[in-house]
Amino acid sequence: MSNAADELEQDVEASRGRLDRTLGDLQSRLQGPGMPRDLADLKRSGQAAGEAVERFVADVRVNPVPALLIAAGLGLLVYDVVRSTARRRSTAIAAGSSAADRGLAANQPDRMEARLDEALEESFPGSDPVSVRITK
Repeated sequence: MSNAADELEQDVEASRGRLDRTLGDLQSRLQGPGMPRDLADLKRSGQAAGEAVERFVADVRVNPVPALLIAAGLGLLVYDVVRSTARRRSTAIAAGSSAADRGLAANQPDRMEARLDEALEESFPGSDPVSVRITK
């Protein structure tokens, strides 16, 4: 037992050491020259993204037909994925319910025959003057 406790204590000390190193790395990133440089990089990447969007819009204005065809293709792709997912989900639900129904005692083959006979007797009682014969 003491051996396991010593192993746990060593594991905890190793975890604390890793946590101290991680916290030190985070503090060094948040202080000093790293933070302003990261903010400047973020600003430049935002400007670059804005320029890329402007170039994209200009290209679409110059060539609208290919852009529309690409958009239609992507729309059909999304539609097909959504439709096939819905079909798979409904099939899975139907398969799950039929599997659950098969497990019911009333739906066992030998019990189904008895239930059919009971239903016929209820529908067409023997005292009924009309004679009906139903074959299975």
